[in-house]
Amino acid sequence: MRALPARRTASTLAAALALAGVGASPAAASPRTVDVVNLGDSYSAAFGTGGLQEVEGLPGCYQGTGEDHIDKLASRPRVDVALDAACAGFTTTQVRGIVSVPLVADALAEAELVTLTMGGNDIHWGDFIRACSAPAEAVAGPVACDVMLAQAPRLIAAAAASAAATVDAIDEETDGRVVVLGYPHLLDERQDSALVSAERAAQLNAWTDELNAALAARVEAEGAVFVDVTDRFRGHGVGSEDPWILVDPGSSHNLHPTEQGYLSGYYPGLMSQVARAR
Repeated sequence: MRALPARRTASTLAAALALAGVGASPAAASPRTVDVVNLGDSYSAAFGTGGLQEVEGLPGCYQGTGEDHIDKLASRPRVDVALDAACAGFTTTQVRGIVSVPLVADALAEAELVTLTMGGNDIHWGDFIRACSAPAEAVAGPVACDVMLAQAPRLIAAAAASAAATVDAIDEETDGRVVVLGYPHLLDERQDSALVSAERAAQLNAWTDELNAALAARVEAEGAVFVDVTDRFRGHGVGSEDPWILVDPGSSHNLHPTEQGYLSGYYPGLMSQVARAR
């Protein structure tokens, strides 16, 4: 597990003053520490940043080793990332499955903010991009891609319903604010690229929007907050001049945000929720 800062007790001074009969004014009181638990799939697990490490206490749960939005959040004052248990490759069902694991449940019981991404693995988004890629269509034609795209509505609806069930399971373990972060557009649709044509990029990005919309509707109905990150990533998809999405033939982290994507795309959206959690 990535090294995280020790728990801070911002309320210790206030408690001591109270016992001594000395009142601290609201202006002088420090904002309290927010306890955070991070769950979810590879977009919450620093995939795209390089390296690979297993989360201690959660066999089969792997994360990237580079810096992402959770690492930057953990470096903030008065923020304690008590547990980072996002797992690359996890579906909504698998995320739901670890919520009751004692390591996770204990952290959730104390959490004021729970953050996660989920849903992309339920619909096997990577299979869509492979079938619709320019190299694949050059060999097999457009049929495979069209067949995949026709399945999208059913798969998205099922993923969103399962995401809602996962939020409900998290709510059983915590009184904290649950924040579900959405997915960025992975592809630049302004021009053809080596990976995909502009036309296919636009179609795939449109289905990403449909997935985000379905996730937002279902998790918000369960009381969670949904944060859309597509505007923050706009202009930085694969094929753009400044991509924040990794495409490297030798990497297993392909089609995930780079460090820049996590820090400039996901982090601002996540920080918008920290003050609200306080």
